[in-house]
Amino acid sequence: MSLKKSMSVPQGVVLAICTIIGSGLLGLPGLAIEAGGGAAAALAWPLTMLISLPLVVIFLSLSLRVQSSGGVARYAAMALGDWAETAVSLIFSITFMLCIPIGTYMGCIYLQKIFGLPESSVIWLAIGVLSVSTVVNFFGLRPASWINIASALSLVLLVLLIVISQPDLLAKGTTAYRHYALSLPDVPISSLWTAAAVLFWAFLGWENLSFGTEEVSGGTKAIKTIFAVGFVLVTAIYAALAVVATGAEASGLNIHGVAGLLGLLDGSPLAIVAYPLIVLVVLANVNAWVFAASRLIYSAGRAHILPSFLGHLAENGMPRRSLAFMLVAYICICTALHLGLFSITDGLMLANQNFIVIYLAVILCYVRLNRSLVARLIALLAVASSLFLVAGFGWTLLVPLALILAGHQLEQRRRLRPAALAS
Repeated sequence: MSLKKSMSVPQGVVLAICTIIGSGLLGLPGLAIEAGGGAAAALAWPLTMLISLPLVVIFLSLSLRVQSSGGVARYAAMALGDWAETAVSLIFSITFMLCIPIGTYMGCIYLQKIFGLPESSVIWLAIGVLSVSTVVNFFGLRPASWINIASALSLVLLVLLIVISQPDLLAKGTTAYRHYALSLPDVPISSLWTAAAVLFWAFLGWENLSFGTEEVSGGTKAIKTIFAVGFVLVTAIYAALAVVATGAEASGLNIHGVAGLLGLLDGSPLAIVAYPLIVLVVLANVNAWVFAASRLIYSAGRAHILPSFLGHLAENGMPRRSLAFMLVAYICICTALHLGLFSITDGLMLANQNFIVIYLAVILCYVRLNRSLVARLIALLAVASSLFLVAGFGWTLLVPLALILAGHQLEQRRRLRPAALAS
């Protein structure tokens, strides 16, 4: 029994939007300004959009070659051998187990702050969001798509609310962009790099679409459309936010802190409308990542990389066992965060090192499978863009390296087992 091809192009597009854009969209502009200054942050937006494109092209190219719920792990097998699929599956499993609950926890801290709830509520908000996302995925793509569509509309509506509340920001932002573009030679490269490194995180997540390609109906044409339209819409939403943030900074308005751009609605009756929209955005972002993780775990179970019971589908064609298994892992990580057993920073640093290894592995797969000069140029640009993820190489780099070694050893044992049984 395999996953059903029930994902339409519109469902795929909204999944892409919700995977890439999360609750951080309102806080990142202010963080970039704090990190690099107004001019550097403004110029870093178009720069980051450009440098993220090679990675999008690579994930699209590999998704067109094979449609599998194994996603990136399956590409690794095609280019480097079965041991690479085992290694990448292990790395991604650990990364999802960390990233999804940590990202949810951070999003719920955001909700706790803007709603004025006690700090003790964060753990329950996080568990609630993760549980709802898991249950929604239990019932298939259609209910999950309803949440994603509502969230995509919420993103557009949030931007419109901010523009309506401060109608002069677009004009001021456009004027400021012209000024910053003319003064580009005066902007320190270090400031531009720092701001771009902050914003680059806003464009991560395209790898998650690879785990859903097995369910896309319409073949390679549909996959191309999902990636292309998704990238255009994500870029358009971020471009609008960039202009608004630049206009706010030029006007001397405060968009720093947890609320970020949402602070522009302070005192406005529109703020009451914005808060439930933020909840939808957080829920849909988590929902999209839970979807991707369940497909990877299901595929790894199906390939006997992880326990085989995880490779089972329910009667409705959904990988419910992998969803339930991961929910338990998410709750454990959230509980550990709440108890202070490790910090959000430590978890993000480990996930960061895992992403660096995964992205470099994907780029290597792309080069092995595409020998043209253009492909090599795209790969070189993708390596350059991946450098924005580098935040120092500490002991955490040992984790993905150990998982690569474990993947190689596991695959060797799997190969030797039939020979031993035969003898």
